[in-house]
Amino acid sequence: MIKEKELVLLSHFRNNSRISLTSLSKMTHIPVSTIFDKLKYYEKNELIKKHTTILDFRKLGYELKIQILITAKRDNRDELQKFLISYSRVNTIYRINNGYDFLIEAYFKNMQELDEFMQKLDLYEPAEKKEFFVMEDIKREEFLTNKKNIGVLN
Repeated sequence: MIKEKELVLLSHFRNNSRISLTSLSKMTHIPVSTIFDKLKYYEKNELIKKHTTILDFRKLGYELKIQILITAKRDNRDELQKFLISYSRVNTIYRINNGYDFLIEAYFKNMQELDEFMQKLDLYEPAEKKEFFVMEDIKREEFLTNKKNIGVLN
């Protein structure tokens, strides 16, 4: 099981992956060398998969955020998955259950771009699909970003 001090470090990295190790050391009272070693260990063992930036896609002109539940036909599930992976507007793909195969999240500048995607998606003849437009991100990427929530993990 992971120690509470390590969860504190991970919490700080989740909250701000650009924080300097020196600042983090001062905040946590953990030596910089220990933090550095832990960070390298987490990266090597893929506990930390990547350091990323969360963008506001609307400010970049991508006004439509959509999530789509998709049930693929058994004989073309792999081809559909390859298409979804390769499509540049698809941000996230989850393999799911309960009657659906995939949950995807995608961004589009306008309805025309979305329609073009949906037409290409239909070429893979999904057995079922349900679209949901995301109106607002109320909470996003917040799990394990707050020190007070660490106690619930142990």
